[in-house]
Amino acid sequence: MKKYANLGKVLYMNIVLTFHLSQCLALASLLPQIVDQNNYSYLGGLGLICIYTVNLIFNLVAPLYLTKMKYRYGFTFQAGLVLPCFIPAYIISRCDGNDVQDLICNPIMLIPLTLVGCVFLGAGLGGYFVLQNTYVSHCSTDKNKELFFGVTYMLLGSSYLLNGVTSDQLLSYIGRENYFLYSGLFECILSLLFIFVQQPDKGNQNQISEANQCLIQNDSVDKPEEQVANINKKFAKIGFKAQIKQIIQKFQLKEMKFLFSLFISTGVVIGFEFGIFHKFISASLPGENEITVNVRTARIFLFVGVAQILSGICNGLSRYFFGIIQNSIFYGNVFQCLNIIAIISAFQKNYNINIILGFLIGFTDNSGQFNSAVIISDIWNEDMAIFGLYLFCQNFGVMFTNLVAIFLDGQSLVYYLLLLIALQCTTSFSQQQFKRSLEKE
Repeated sequence: MKKYANLGKVLYMNIVLTFHLSQCLALASLLPQIVDQNNYSYLGGLGLICIYTVNLIFNLVAPLYLTKMKYRYGFTFQAGLVLPCFIPAYIISRCDGNDVQDLICNPIMLIPLTLVGCVFLGAGLGGYFVLQNTYVSHCSTDKNKELFFGVTYMLLGSSYLLNGVTSDQLLSYIGRENYFLYSGLFECILSLLFIFVQQPDKGNQNQISEANQCLIQNDSVDKPEEQVANINKKFAKIGFKAQIKQIIQKFQLKEMKFLFSLFISTGVVIGFEFGIFHKFISASLPGENEITVNVRTARIFLFVGVAQILSGICNGLSRYFFGIIQNSIFYGNVFQCLNIIAIISAFQKNYNINIILGFLIGFTDNSGQFNSAVIISDIWNEDMAIFGLYLFCQNFGVMFTNLVAIFLDGQSLVYYLLLLIALQCTTSFSQQQFKRSLEKE
């Protein structure tokens, strides 16, 4: 039974995170569309850039303070940081950007307020997934890693499904204004539930296997196993300058040059999902009123959620039977299918094609994140700084994609696809190089 010793703890953390994240995803997916509809030009794109810029920074900063906290306090703190963003979302759903007479709806007042909320959301999410991946890696062993990460990313996919279900139903019955109000209140309750997250059993802390030690070029190599298991504790005790120096050194690891494109690609898919995909959906619904477009957008995210769940299951099984490298190559092939359907959607502007595209986006998104997290866990175990670097690269991809979305606003949908195609080719090439480097070891 030692194989499943921490499974209950992983399940509890991920279930709470699933419900909490579903509300954040609803905010991220609907806000860009609603601000466009309510005449706040570019605010949706600026808000997402603000979220992911702060997120990018906090992925590097968060390990500096989260390594000093127990997991329960770290999760609760990060979850609490996202709450202020629901206030401007509630206000903006009731306003019109052309109504300059209303002080609170005036863009001069509301745009800065919204961006401040986005800063808090980015800071909260910045440490959110660093903690999640570190916690799961800390709870798992070589014998159960595919199970624990498979469950984690299956439940992560469920948050997309919950986002689609709740958004679809509640938007129809209570409207956009009350939806964001109730979402914010629900988030407050969920944030408090993180306080019950338990520390992993010490007996199940990961040790680095001989097969993986030859791949690692950081300061954990050739040290006793108990020192490796306490790498986050040691990182927490050193000074700020030494922490920054270690993070920079980890950037320069040999394995990282092969993994950068994989990490960035996960961010580009997420950026496309939340910053660009709604343009494809809106283009396929000409003449529909705003609430119908919002509801049908939420409905497509049901398929995104289903794909995320299936991806978590499939990737867990694939990792068990074929290994993580073959699994990563499979991710590149799914990415290629996404590009093909996206090209068809850009020309056909068909809602049903966008359902297929949404499914592929969800599957690709989850596959990329699963592969990135498991590769890191296989090589570096629960090293929180490495997970921070991965999420830093991911959010760089998200931020870059949203900058492209702003720059190309109003242009043909085909231009957005050039970025996806170029990155998919780069990712596939890097994964092949990574596979060859492992075969030489």
